[in-house]
Amino acid sequence: MLKKELSQGIIHYTFPSRGEGAHYGDSITAVIHEDKAVLIDAGFEDEARQVIDDLSANGITIDKVIVSHFHDDHMEGLKLLPNVSVYGSSRFQETLDMWTEKEEHKYFTPTVAVTEPTTIEFGSHTFEIIPSPGHSVCTVLVNINGEFLHVADEIIYSVDGQPILPSIESRKNIERQFESWNKIGGYQAFTIIPGHGAEFDGSKLQADLQNRFAYAEAILAAGELPLTYEDAVRNCNCKFLHNDWFDHLAE
Repeated sequence: MLKKELSQGIIHYTFPSRGEGAHYGDSITAVIHEDKAVLIDAGFEDEARQVIDDLSANGITIDKVIVSHFHDDHMEGLKLLPNVSVYGSSRFQETLDMWTEKEEHKYFTPTVAVTEPTTIEFGSHTFEIIPSPGHSVCTVLVNINGEFLHVADEIIYSVDGQPILPSIESRKNIERQFESWNKIGGYQAFTIIPGHGAEFDGSKLQADLQNRFAYAEAILAAGELPLTYEDAVRNCNCKFLHNDWFDHLAE
């Protein structure tokens, strides 16, 4: 685990990739005021344990968790935090029904279901939770103090900063992904915190988003016609890792 203080009271924990061939690792962001912390995402259980232990060693307990979206690598650690308040999209159930065993839902159901932009005051910090269906129907962006934007898996990077192919569930979901990317494009003055990969300056957003738009637009333009990965990235000026993620769209 790597621990980096982005600003006073804002710590970004990043973890190595899990297994051979997985270029991306997970991350958990902790925002601290006095002896309390709000987490953005809870990672897998083993990752959450490391963060909980690190904060506890400094006399800090976890008060709230904001879940960026309800996939295992962002929420499983909630099993270790049964008594904290959990904020997440009101569309959480759609994702849980798709990917999570029913008997597990009790661990991940948010105590506060967000349907529209919602502000949380936490000591000297302010969070704006912004529903933004894209990678998942239950994705939320999190504006921290008007300086940082947590973008979940809307933009994914490897542990060493290389771009990862956008993970688009199906062709029919591309329009919602466009809407989410367009929303993120308005935060070029912010520091961007992805759900996978290191934080980066928002001045990079335009180029990074352009490549992702080009990829998704090629898929959309092809309709149901056969499309090769090479054709899908023809107008991109970067090399994406995990190009195997294209395969489920081409089936």
